Amino acid sequence: MNDEHLSIGFVALTDSAPLVVARELGFFAAEGLSVTLQQEPSWASLRDHLLFGDLVAAHALAPLPIAATLGIASPRIPVSTALTLSLNGNAITVSHALYERLRDQGFTGVENPLAAALMLRRIIQTEPAKKWRFAVVSPISNHHYQLRHWLRAGNIDPDKDLQITVVPPRHMVAALRSGEIDGYCVGEPWGSLAAVENVGMPIVSSYALWNNLMEKVLAVRNDWAEREPDLHLAMIRAILSATYWLDNPQHRLEAAPWVAAAIGVAPEVVAMALTGALPGLAQQEDFLVFARYAANFPWHSHALWLVRQMQAAGQWPPDVDAGALIPQVYRCDLYRQAAKALQLPVPEKDFIPWGEHAQAWQVQSNDGHPISMGPSLIFDGSTLTR
Repeated sequence: MNDEHLSIGFVALTDSAPLVVARELGFFAAEGLSVTLQQEPSWASLRDHLLFGDLVAAHALAPLPIAATLGIASPRIPVSTALTLSLNGNAITVSHALYERLRDQGFTGVENPLAAALMLRRIIQTEPAKKWRFAVVSPISNHHYQLRHWLRAGNIDPDKDLQITVVPPRHMVAALRSGEIDGYCVGEPWGSLAAVENVGMPIVSSYALWNNLMEKVLAVRNDWAEREPDLHLAMIRAILSATYWLDNPQHRLEAAPWVAAAIGVAPEVVAMALTGALPGLAQQEDFLVFARYAANFPWHSHALWLVRQMQAAGQWPPDVDAGALIPQVYRCDLYRQAAKALQLPVPEKDFIPWGEHAQAWQVQSNDGHPISMGPSLIFDGSTLTR
């Protein structure tokens, strides 16, 4: 198609797997693309290299496109996504010392997230003078919003009762080991690695907080996407093929060594997230979802949920109409073009109510056949409608 060399950025996380698989299995090459995957040390570095043109696309935090478009905690440069790379995949992890104190409160690892938050509140109340510190990977991230949502549900004020700081994913375990922080919310494999190294333990998964919400997306600058529409669609098709390949359980075990080599972590640790077997947590088949449940569709309902979290964190500009902006940033139309070329079913609607389904359910597709969806509950009973 084109002999232009394309650089796609990623951060060292298990959910970068679709990019790694697209390279390893030749899905990029099959679309005529020459691609280099460029690992970035932090989300801030990845964001800046994307915004200033060093990368043509990036494995990105789901809120990044809308934040960059509005200039929230970043330069104001229009960015969009037409492909969700994954759902779920994060965990709240605490230090070994704090984990033992939670166990003294009765924590066993099978409690619902609200019960765990209330246990943490009791511990915090016993030491009001202590400055508790938790870390997230970026202030504009699901990790930040999930941690804040969980804390608030337990009557813990995330702005007064503790300090939330930013630490790049790869440095989370070291910060926990040194005592700089008491816990963190991060994507895998950094929760499991804390357990393997006896530094900390995962206590709540993001799936348990928000069932099956978009986590990472393929982000591109709008000017590049408009200048190179064929390259953009080819890139989406290649990665989309990789996500479908990855949702075969046997394929995930095959992919674990490739992802491990790309992010510099032992394959057995990467396999924990890919198989939903995190230390300290009950087995979760949907801990990390790549394609099933219409996962790749850039749902406007998911985007609106993220807007609500940005509003709750005091980040959203009061004069911006989210309903008008979301379709410009989360491009369902471009996804439909790419999926049609691969003869994949696509949802008929861009927006669905969310937070209402405890079991499997269905949405209608463009060809009239139902698409199976997974649970969509939010741990505190919240729901989202227009």
